[in-house]
Amino acid sequence: MKKRMITGVQPTGCFTLANYIGAIKNFVKLQSEHESYIFIADLHGITSYQEPRKIHNTILDLAALYIACGVDTKHTNFFVQSDVNEHSALGYLIAFQCRIGELSRMTQYKSKSETMGNRGIDLGLFIYPTLMAADILLYDAAVVPVGDDQRQHIEMTRDLGERFNKRYGDTFILPDYYIPKVGARILNLQNPMEKMSKSAPVDDKGTLFILDNMAITKKKIMSAVTDSESIVRFDLENKPGVSNLITLMSVVNDTSIQDIEQKYANANYGSFKKDVAEAVSEFILPIQKKFNYYRNSNELLEILEKGRVAATFVAESKLKIVREKMGIHK
Repeated sequence: MKKRMITGVQPTGCFTLANYIGAIKNFVKLQSEHESYIFIADLHGITSYQEPRKIHNTILDLAALYIACGVDTKHTNFFVQSDVNEHSALGYLIAFQCRIGELSRMTQYKSKSETMGNRGIDLGLFIYPTLMAADILLYDAAVVPVGDDQRQHIEMTRDLGERFNKRYGDTFILPDYYIPKVGARILNLQNPMEKMSKSAPVDDKGTLFILDNMAITKKKIMSAVTDSESIVRFDLENKPGVSNLITLMSVVNDTSIQDIEQKYANANYGSFKKDVAEAVSEFILPIQKKFNYYRNSNELLEILEKGRVAATFVAESKLKIVREKMGIHK
């Protein structure tokens, strides 16, 4: 049998090309090799206030975008986290396996508490890791694709699952994280020392949002910072802006950095930027077309409902076992 893989994404911010390259692309690559589950992590998204009128549309936007980017529902059970009540139920029970000291050492909490102070942080953010652990343990996931910044959460998930197993008997599979090898990383076009963030304002000139109008996207690329050397050469330390554009071209055209350097050896930055803009446009437009189809079709709701049914079947069974082990079953 295939190993089970799971991942979730918060419906916050606006999805960028960097998000696709760093997250969706890896999951799409792995999905057919596993029994795959992916969910819109709306419960995690409300650890900070979200306007109720917007969050429902944001969930559907993100769901349509993931499918447009290659999530294949033939291989993947795709659903909304809050539609499967067992996530919340197990999150509460898993919290009993966790200590306050462990939660207070989590990087995300420490970072927010330094800037906001303990009084400015909701309880939801503090106990975020226990719900994330439940998301994973609920499905006996063996593989969890994450960024390096999420490694700590997977380690805590393993600790909590192991603690439960020792107390109540073997119940959960302990997951392994999958962190892609360091590869293409698209940075901010105006400040290539910073990552391209989906929390950036929509008018940020250095961020390429996947659903932006192509005229806006091309304009952002044409105004990307470079340097005074006027040579298309990959050198992250000395030419971060040009190197970022080369990486972008490499990803969307599936071409090596060396081939790009050779092709544009005698080109100026203006002509190179124009070609990058055209390549990005050709890459994104089919995604936008698919997004518009799914976002305006009942097929999207049918996909999410099918995923909910499949996820609930697994989640109900696991939660029943957990309750029996803890002695609280009917």
